[in-house]
Amino acid sequence: MGPDDLLLIVMLSALTVYALLGGADFGAGVWEFITVLRASDKERQHIYKAIGPVWEANHVWLIFVLVILMNGFPLAFAALSRALWLPLLMALCGIVFRGASFAFRSYGQESYRERKLWEAVFAIASTATPLFLGASAGAVASGKLAITVTGFYEADYLSGWLSPLAVFSGFYMIGLCAFLAAVYLFREADQANDMELVELWRQRSLLTGIGMGGGALGGLILVWLEAPSLTGGFAARGWPLIILSIGCGIGSLIEVWRFRSKRAVGAATGAVAAVIWGWGISQYPAIIPPVITSDVAKAPDNVLWIMLAVILTGAALLLPALGYLFVLFKSRP
Repeated sequence: MGPDDLLLIVMLSALTVYALLGGADFGAGVWEFITVLRASDKERQHIYKAIGPVWEANHVWLIFVLVILMNGFPLAFAALSRALWLPLLMALCGIVFRGASFAFRSYGQESYRERKLWEAVFAIASTATPLFLGASAGAVASGKLAITVTGFYEADYLSGWLSPLAVFSGFYMIGLCAFLAAVYLFREADQANDMELVELWRQRSLLTGIGMGGGALGGLILVWLEAPSLTGGFAARGWPLIILSIGCGIGSLIEVWRFRSKRAVGAATGAVAAVIWGWGISQYPAIIPPVITSDVAKAPDNVLWIMLAVILTGAALLLPALGYLFVLFKSRP
């Protein structure tokens, strides 16, 4: 296993953490969007209290992935920047507007009308961001981006990320975020012994979980129709993770039904993580299928080894601090 393989594992791990933590935060805003801002003050305060202490730290994982991609696999970074600049720019705008609206809504002294405006911006941006990120991931997974082996993009800037698989992936990502948020907020309400909110988020967890199960089945069919190379990867290497994702998804619904919030969170995170790792392992060694592989896109090995050393040093310093942050704010009501 070379340094490029180790960096790909680090990237996939960071992407998983971002999906589990940042995805749940996006999901909180997705629920605001779904309810058309008609949530009660109690429900809304429960959401803001849950995401308030840690939401700013979550985007570090996305930045981390982009920095590794830019320095470790510059050809792939350049190709994605050319092909997917429009959806990625829209996702960046969503992240910025979401953060600004959350801050102004939570800490400002605006009038009722201004507060409602910021709540609307928060809901729309929280829903749009996973839509564009998911569409970008689906466009890569489809293997139909018109990218040459030298990293140039030979199509227009709409067709690549508006394929059926890309559009499905965008809406599927919104559903994943809503499901994670519902399960996490179910646990937060259970810790606070608030039975009204427990029942509310329990019902939402069950409904979105069942919907995501049906969506996952439809997604596998769409992958089989639209991405034959990825289908081959699933059949050869990724099928155990598909089975794991199905098992964890069913298990999370069972634990939610039984009012076991901690186990439900563990199973839900396992289901989402298995989806991401199944995609990554099935697509390996391609970073942008079918032509941009890790061997083609990687920087010189001495650069990759230095990056790994820096990552290990930074992890030793930052991971304990991040863990302590969650202990302070999430270990008890």
